[in-house]
Amino acid sequence: MASSFSRTMRSLDDRGPHPLRLVAALVVLGAWATWMGCARIDVRASTSQARLEVRRLPSRVSSPESGRITALNVALGRQVTEGEVLVYLDTTVEQRHLDEEIARAASLQPRLDALRHQIDAANEVRRARWRLNGVAADRAKLQLDEAQAARDRQEELGVMTKNLSDNQLLSRSDKVKADGELADSRLKVQGAAVEIARLGASQHYEDRLEITRTAELERQLSDLEAERQASLAAAETARAQIDRRRIRAAIAGKLGGISALQIGDVLSAGDVIATVIPESDIHVVAELAPSGAVGRVLPGQSARVRLNGFSWTEYGMLDAAVVDVANEPSGGTVRVELVIRADDAVRAPIQHGLPASVDVCVEQASPFALLMRGIGAAVAPPSLPTREQERAVAKTDSDPAARPARASVR
Repeated sequence: MASSFSRTMRSLDDRGPHPLRLVAALVVLGAWATWMGCARIDVRASTSQARLEVRRLPSRVSSPESGRITALNVALGRQVTEGEVLVYLDTTVEQRHLDEEIARAASLQPRLDALRHQIDAANEVRRARWRLNGVAADRAKLQLDEAQAARDRQEELGVMTKNLSDNQLLSRSDKVKADGELADSRLKVQGAAVEIARLGASQHYEDRLEITRTAELERQLSDLEAERQASLAAAETARAQIDRRRIRAAIAGKLGGISALQIGDVLSAGDVIATVIPESDIHVVAELAPSGAVGRVLPGQSARVRLNGFSWTEYGMLDAAVVDVANEPSGGTVRVELVIRADDAVRAPIQHGLPASVDVCVEQASPFALLMRGIGAAVAPPSLPTREQERAVAKTDSDPAARPARASVR
């Protein structure tokens, strides 16, 4: 009985902590503590709401107005150039209007030419009349000079006749005759002066008449020219309407989507015909939650992009970097744009529209810091109601109709 008790005591002594085990435990604990405090783990902001897009926005080709399709030149994946006509709409009415306006403008041209010739002829007649009136004026001035010369001679003879009559050397009849001839010469001078005045007034009157006739012709010419310009403008409008019914590609690129259309279909204004995807660099657009993006996701941070349609273990992941972050949320998310650094290691096709998932490395933190963050988030007190929530509760309390509904919810 004593021997059994001694073996029991030795077995109890063997159960005490072995020094080697204690050292090993301390080493493991120290390594773990060192890892918890010194290791750096990437903290990532992740989202599955991402897609690959071209830098230039795709252009939608839509019909500017209603019409029936007469020709169609769209095919999925076809390369198009800027300004290339993709759809022709019926232009029968516009073409007839164009032909009508062109014919009207052409019919006005002979009338315009005739009026211009008539105005030129009227101006030539006016110049000829000026020359004729000049000759008549010169002739009247010559007659006035002759009358004045004859008057001067008669006045000189009258002086001589008066002296002879005073000396009783001339008969009375000769003196009366000399006086009559002097009076006639003076009347001729006055008549020549009146004739010059009449010619001047007549020339002015006829010149005014010619100016009036020319002005009337020029007014008719202006009216016809305005009518012709209106016809030409209407023709240009008809051409613009015809061109408007030729639906063109706004940019160069590839047709990434087309509508099911055929010749004879009727389009309404605004109907989308195709989508042109421009030839441009591909970048990544991600939508992140504001709580994980605002103030944390910054330009220059690295990211990994996984294409949802392709297994990343087989096709690999894209290496990207953040280039721009929106300042305000839109639709409950924050838009983040990333540029692809290299796609050589990815065997999946890189093209517009591919859905993807994005992990953005926002920082590096120790495991201990991450543990403290988790504990802090778990024990954080509930958030206080905002002013908007307080106002909504106060409004509900003041509204008698809302009280039964709130009581039923309780």
